[in-house]
Amino acid sequence: MKLHYKTLLALAITAALAGCGGDDGKDGAAGAAGAAGAAGVDGTNGTNGTDGADLTAAPRLTRLATVPLGAEITGLFKTDNGELFFNVQHPSDTLAAPDNNAAVGVIEGFDLDQLDPKLAAVAVPASGSTEATQVILATGSYKVLGRAGDTYQGAMPFGLGAITNGANNASLKQSQDPDFNAFVASNADGSAGYLYTSWEDRPGAVSRMEVTRATDGSWSVGDVMNVDFSAVLGTIINCFGTLSPWGTPLVAEENYEAENTERWNDASYTSGYPSYNDVKLIQDYLGGTYPNPYNYGYIVEITDPLAANPVPVKHFTLGRMAHENAVVMPDQKTVYLTDDGSHKGFYKFIASTAGDLSAGTLYAAKVTQDATSDTARAGMNLTWIELGSATNAQLATWIADYDGFDETDYVDGATNYITDAEIQNWADNNVGDDRYAFLETLKAAAAKGATTEFRKMEGININYHGVAGNTVPFMYVAMSEIASSMADDSGDIQLDQNLCGVVYRLGLDANYNTSRMEPVVVGGPYDATAAVNPCSTDSISNPDNLIILDDGRVIIGEDTSKHENNMIWVYNPEGK
Repeated sequence: MKLHYKTLLALAITAALAGCGGDDGKDGAAGAAGAAGAAGVDGTNGTNGTDGADLTAAPRLTRLATVPLGAEITGLFKTDNGELFFNVQHPSDTLAAPDNNAAVGVIEGFDLDQLDPKLAAVAVPASGSTEATQVILATGSYKVLGRAGDTYQGAMPFGLGAITNGANNASLKQSQDPDFNAFVASNADGSAGYLYTSWEDRPGAVSRMEVTRATDGSWSVGDVMNVDFSAVLGTIINCFGTLSPWGTPLVAEENYEAENTERWNDASYTSGYPSYNDVKLIQDYLGGTYPNPYNYGYIVEITDPLAANPVPVKHFTLGRMAHENAVVMPDQKTVYLTDDGSHKGFYKFIASTAGDLSAGTLYAAKVTQDATSDTARAGMNLTWIELGSATNAQLATWIADYDGFDETDYVDGATNYITDAEIQNWADNNVGDDRYAFLETLKAAAAKGATTEFRKMEGININYHGVAGNTVPFMYVAMSEIASSMADDSGDIQLDQNLCGVVYRLGLDANYNTSRMEPVVVGGPYDATAAVNPCSTDSISNPDNLIILDDGRVIIGEDTSKHENNMIWVYNPEGK
């Protein structure tokens, strides 16, 4: 009971894993609640009363799905009709074919907007069971729309998820890493449209499936193609994303190389980021031209998404970093951006013109932590430091200044690119233009005094109509784990380590500004001695993708090795 007591104490100001009834008790079962609350064990209706009524104010966490061994959950996307698309990324090679190949799919017979709050949760699969090798859902059935390598009767000659060169006449590698999904409807009732799927590799790719929902609710696939990124010199590590308010997919380039540009053309650097081998693959994509590092690490908007040939636009204005995703507020100007990895920042962009991300001002957050290191209780106040203003056109000119370098120009201990001294001089003395804010965003943020200590900041999202109408005036962000730069004894953030992760909630004011983040779903406890599931299966482990529903519930997808089977959770802050 010590665990439950501590968790409920944290929930007094935040939220965590809470069920409304006792473990395995009628109507208050762990199955119904997903995660056990501070309730009776094996008691009929639970010791807290019928249906756990006296805990209805306590937030509740319900396990909606589990996926096969080795797979993570990516691409969570809800349509306006409540359909849920998601991917089974890189399942274990030990699974039998075809289940050992990544899948892009949708739940049929399911309406997420009408999800029963008392839905019985999926059980944790037993090790070695058949369930551990399958997608298991609390309701509905998972329809695979495509697997890595599928050719669709020759429409994809190199296979779904194949990374081709810019000329699209040779395959560079086969990816098992589908990530972001976005469904763009092509008719009024949303029964037809295009499903865009990012492939998280170096170089990256985005596939587009024409999909149709029949009157019986079943989905089918028509034409399939890859978006042509050759005009923007290709992409890398296409991670999560969102659909803009004006209906265009916003694909995030998760460029871990962004803070280590000086090693980009170092031929001896093959074990870290940027790996010289990966840089050479981008060179292959470009047909032999050595790539300029400042062309990679941005939010890529896919404009004209219903056209025969969609047009990608790289928004240099949103900064160069390991983008996880960007979410645009209802004013169609304010954008929040997360940066994945360790020692990272949190960013805001304000566009000059609504609906146009090609010009604006970039900001980075400065954190003041509450006076406690308890991860389940410590909120953080945020102030925003202006980094710089620019347009895509200006930045394209500045980026071109670094064209033409290759491995023959590398000198150990020096760099052909922007130096740390340049950045610090710009920050301290206002010397030079604002290229540093956009091309070396992390270093520029640190030089300006912003907090660069976040660890594994993942998906960030809102319910668009809930924020616009002030019915769900919150933004949520997943922190995969609290460790490293967030759990040391220096800097702005000094929290207790939590290797299972936290989901934070951020309030939004009438102008879509946020000034505080607070923990609401806390993973764990963590058991380092456990052979499997070192993070308790009663709560989240390494949260990643997020969806916020119209009623304020939050869908959480995991990217974890600390649960043997990754899970999708429903967090209900009202405890229903």
